[in-house]
Amino acid sequence: MFDSAFSESLCASSADTGVPMREIGIVTLLSVAVTAAAPGPRAYRPAVYVTPKTTQDFASCFTRNEDKRGVAWWFVPREKGGTISNLGAKSGAATYFVVINDRGTKREIALDQRSPGDGPRQALNQCI
Repeated sequence: MFDSAFSESLCASSADTGVPMREIGIVTLLSVAVTAAAPGPRAYRPAVYVTPKTTQDFASCFTRNEDKRGVAWWFVPREKGGTISNLGAKSGAATYFVVINDRGTKREIALDQRSPGDGPRQALNQCI
């Protein structure tokens, strides 16, 4: 069906473009490899503190400081620790979570505060 002259011209033109296409393929392959090897964004991690105080002692101290500041808070105890937060407060203050994990003789306190505001951090520092 094809004319032999036409098929020869097709083969000749594809042979001429083979080297540039190979170079484009190599550049593309290298750029994909470099992008894949690049480090991704760092995951967010809350600040972690350690205290010898019991969960109840730390929670009492922290919530007492929050009461002095006149801000809303809630505490949910669990078997080995608990969570303190102001989530749902109508004051418009920055939302925070203080997660207490009981690790035997010490407690790990994680402050997850993604918005600016020094109140919870100050209360935490006073109670550690």
